[in-house]
Amino acid sequence: MEVPNNEENMSRCICGTCPTYIEGDTGFFCSLDFSKKGPVRRGCVCSECSLWPEYELSGGYFCINGKAG
Repeated sequence: MEVPNNEENMSRCICGTCPTYIEGDTGFFCSLDFSKKGPVRRGCVCSECSLWPEYELSGGYFCINGKAG
């Protein structure tokens, strides 16, 4: 399911706590799309995000694979 790009959802984003996250990147990849900084898989916290069950997300690594939905 697509994750709406809004302030409420963005405030719940946990991308910054992910081992794959690159400092200074945008985050909120499930809604915005993949990172342009070329992250390398080092673990994924997507499934720990409160947006995961709400929007029935699957797959993870949205920073590499692109936005959900």
